[in-house]
Parts: sequence; structure tokens; C-alpha cells
Amino acid sequence: MTGSYSLGLMTWRDLDIYLEAEGLTEQTFFELGKDIDSLLRPVKMSFRNERIAKTKGLPVGLYWGIYLGDEKKGSWKIDLWALSDKECEERLRFCNQIAKRITPESKMKILEIKSVCWTDPLYRKFYTSNDIYTAVLEKHAHDVESFRIYLQNKLSV
Repeated sequence: MTGSYSLGLMTWRDLDIYLEAEGLTEQTFFELGKDIDSLLRPVKMSFRNERIAKTKGLPVGLYWGIYLGDEKKGSWKIDLWALSDKECEERLRFCNQIAKRITPESKMKILEIKSVCWTDPLYRKFYTSNDIYTAVLEKHAHDVESFRIYLQNKLSV
């Protein structure tokens, strides 16, 4: 487990899971997807091959986005990444670096901002939780309004 759950910053039901799986084939990953479908009965699953796409900011690996219902109504979403040992280590190190910088005060600011932003239609398309963490921990955003100013400046560059 990683992400907002491991940081104590969850504001909605979204779990990020890294599966350290050096050399996992796409076929085996799809078999895992079949097992997930049988066990959890998701309403939707989306696949990404980021070994090929290599989208900026995303891990290099295989991905299942698992939706157990309408997340806006409280259902769980699970992000499952199958990563190489090196990629997994880098991603976990990044999360641990954020964890070391969070204070009780910054935690409250982040939770306040995230609790408002997660329902924003622009969230995930143009910005993520990492932008919120950066705004609070590095750019001294202290509320939703100062975060929006940070975001406007970032997106207009």
C-alpha cells in the first residue's frame, strides 16, 4: 500500500497498491485481472500498459484501475500497479520522502484542500494529489484558495 493511505491523507476511498513483480507478463497480469473481477465484481476495470506508453508522471508498469461502484458516492477505487523492483523502490522512496515532510499542521491543510478538490472535474485530468502536496509543502499553500492560485500559476506556465 502506498499513496494517501500510507500517508494518512485519505479523503475518499482510493487505494494505491504496488505489486513488486519483476518480469510479470501482460498475459499473467490479465489473468490477475480476471481473478480480481471474480473476487471483487467491479463495475469497471481499466488497463494501461505504461511499459509502452510511458506517460509522464506515471510509473513504468502495468496498471489496473478497479472501480467497485461510483466513487463519488463512497465506493472504492483501487489503483493496482505491477512494477519492476527498481520502479517500485523509486515510487516508495518518493512517498516516504513526502511522509517525512508532513507536519500535523501541513496534514490538516492537505486534508482540507483534498476534501474539496477530489470532486473537481479537473482533478486527475490536470492535477493530482501530488500537486496538493507540493503546493502545501513547498509553495506554502494554506487553504483551497491559495492552492487554486498555485494551480493557476502552474498550469499557465
